[in-house]
Amino acid sequence: MKAPFGRLLGPRAEGDAIRGAAGSPHPDLARAGDRMIIAVALVIVAAVVAMAGFAFVAAERIDMASRARWSSVVVESLQRRASSLQRDLASFAHWDESVLRTAYFLDVDWVHENFGHWLYKTQRHNRSYIVLDSGVAYASVDGALTPVDKAPFDADAILPLVRGVQSAYAARSHEAATAPKMEDGRSRELPPVFRAGYMRVEGHPALVGAISITPDYGRVVPPSGLPPIAVTVLFMDANFLGDIVGELHIVDPIVTNHPPGSERQAVAIPFYDSNLPPAWLSWIPDNPGASLIRALLPALTGTAVLLLVAAAIVLWFARRATQNLAASEALASRLAYVDPLTGLANRAMLVRTIGEWPAQNAPGARLAIFFLDLDGFKDINDTLGHHIGDQLLTEIGNRLNSLPMPVALASRFGGDEFVILVPVGADDHEIEAIGAVILATVRQPVELAVQTLAVSGSVGATIVPDHGTEASELLRLADIAVYRAKADGRNAVRLFAPSMEREVVRRREMERELRRALDEGELAVFYQPQFSVDGEAVVGFEALVRWYHPTNGVISPGEFISVAEQSSLITELDMWMLRQACAQSRDWNDVKIAVNLSPVDFRAQDLAVQVARILEETGFPPERLEIEITENLLFGNQPEAFSSLSALRNMGIRIALDDFGSGYSSLGYIRRFRVDTIKIDRSFTQNIGRSDDAAAIIDCVVRLARALAITVTAEGVETREQLRYLQSVGCHQVQGFLLASPVPLSSIDRYLERALRPLTPTPQRRRVIV
Repeated sequence: MKAPFGRLLGPRAEGDAIRGAAGSPHPDLARAGDRMIIAVALVIVAAVVAMAGFAFVAAERIDMASRARWSSVVVESLQRRASSLQRDLASFAHWDESVLRTAYFLDVDWVHENFGHWLYKTQRHNRSYIVLDSGVAYASVDGALTPVDKAPFDADAILPLVRGVQSAYAARSHEAATAPKMEDGRSRELPPVFRAGYMRVEGHPALVGAISITPDYGRVVPPSGLPPIAVTVLFMDANFLGDIVGELHIVDPIVTNHPPGSERQAVAIPFYDSNLPPAWLSWIPDNPGASLIRALLPALTGTAVLLLVAAAIVLWFARRATQNLAASEALASRLAYVDPLTGLANRAMLVRTIGEWPAQNAPGARLAIFFLDLDGFKDINDTLGHHIGDQLLTEIGNRLNSLPMPVALASRFGGDEFVILVPVGADDHEIEAIGAVILATVRQPVELAVQTLAVSGSVGATIVPDHGTEASELLRLADIAVYRAKADGRNAVRLFAPSMEREVVRRREMERELRRALDEGELAVFYQPQFSVDGEAVVGFEALVRWYHPTNGVISPGEFISVAEQSSLITELDMWMLRQACAQSRDWNDVKIAVNLSPVDFRAQDLAVQVARILEETGFPPERLEIEITENLLFGNQPEAFSSLSALRNMGIRIALDDFGSGYSSLGYIRRFRVDTIKIDRSFTQNIGRSDDAAAIIDCVVRLARALAITVTAEGVETREQLRYLQSVGCHQVQGFLLASPVPLSSIDRYLERALRPLTPTPQRRRVIV
């Protein structure tokens, strides 16, 4: 049953629509009713204010105590992070090999791999340096090896710590030299000297640590003079604050050079040098006193309801005479301004409401326009029929009509597009919060035709008057923001910015350039080795595309793959990749080659024919080929996709389910269509040792996969700890930067020498109890 027009527009919008369509009915009676409402409102306010006063006093005291406690907790966390920095540096600094490769001869590549690059990849350290007596000898900026003469080095901020370490080491060396030798006649070994503190590096607050590089087992003689000093810098940026959020669960932490307003709680950053200009870490405080206010709300609400009932009885008699006229005018408004399928306002009402907003509201009042486009709706129409699609649109309309916020207008723009108008304040963060509520409302599953359907959406937003007042232009800009949300992975909210319009032009240009790159041979295939779980034997390679633009240099696949998928180029690119990989790896013994195919490729009915033609032309054995697909392909349940997958398997090609666990993972899909390999998403691998949930999920996936005779490959292995855990749970294969990075064809020989012969057989199905 459709909601009444007044609910979807809101009381004010309903009245405006009716007056604009058919004049203003009985203005004197309306004014008399308004005066009654004002009188009743004054009585309600007098009763509520007294109760609210007591509540606010108690709430304020509770909030003050909470703020004091949280300030202490945050300061302790900052100090603890400075102390724990020694753990990150000691694994490198207290090592015979480090002394040899820094003090006696500087092996820059080795230092970068085991120090600068490792700290950036594992702990997101922004700057890393090796400081000798002669000055800075090595520098890494955001994980990239940087020439010393070009690397930023804030000597005023860093050298005080370095000098402190050198002085402390010199003092310890003197004590050790004068102290009695050990029983075996050897001098006592000197442990590393560590100093850490918060400084302003390059003008920004940062945590700086410095440690002396000393031997661990004494196989290398320490240098006679001052040792090399390993220095690292962590800026207090989003990564640093994200760790604090994960530990303390504070909300929206930021670092500022000025004290924040009263709406935020802050602590001064404990700088190592008290003479530095101060900075503050602030966050949105937790106010437990608000719970006291909520506890009193039932009493306030009850009082208000009693008074409103009395007012409603009086108003009922006054309004009764105009009900028939109002009903006929409401019907006329519905016919002119309501979408017949969903019961929401139509495009005409939407454009009119946007156009009238500036005149009907105070100067500076802001109206947010949320343009919602459903993701994957076309697939539902194509696979289940338009009648199911219409039912889904109706359900979405009902949900948008009942959003838990003061909505000025909810409308259907056309097709699977909706526009919601919401008055907002000056804070743009409110836009993201409202958009998240809209997406969460749309994303809830719905039961239709004995099926459970769930669709996500992408939301673009513009603001009246920030982006203009013309309805058509505002909606065009909101549509561009939707395009950006879809490009960023869908199920997202994006507020329009001028750069987005430039981005649309840039993506069109990139599409043209990518088409030219395919024709002129600017693309290359890299191969990432896949290892058996022992980390030694190579069992296959994953083919990855790289684009070397003649003027722009290396372009990330993350930029042009999405452009290709939104155009007609992705299938052409994937078939080119498949052909190149098969031709180049045809004579690589028996190792398998994994090639990714986009879900877009499976919409073509002749996909299996194209793959078979490529295998025949290149002479590549189909049993050595592994096609990697994503979970979204199985989730769509497209008949043509399952038909193509079956044809590929019948040819002897292996099927791998990539990024397992990051999307719509379901054993039901695997039971419906058997795959040969499951690739555990790198997000689970990276959380080994950090989250018990990740380890438990990996253990469960491996056991179930073994029961179904499915090979399990873990992606993103970057640490020895991760590899050991994967070995312990019985994972079959692994890949990641710990073992090997993607390499060009010219560097593949050293991995072919480690390839298994023959290929590791498919695991046998066995029965397990979970």
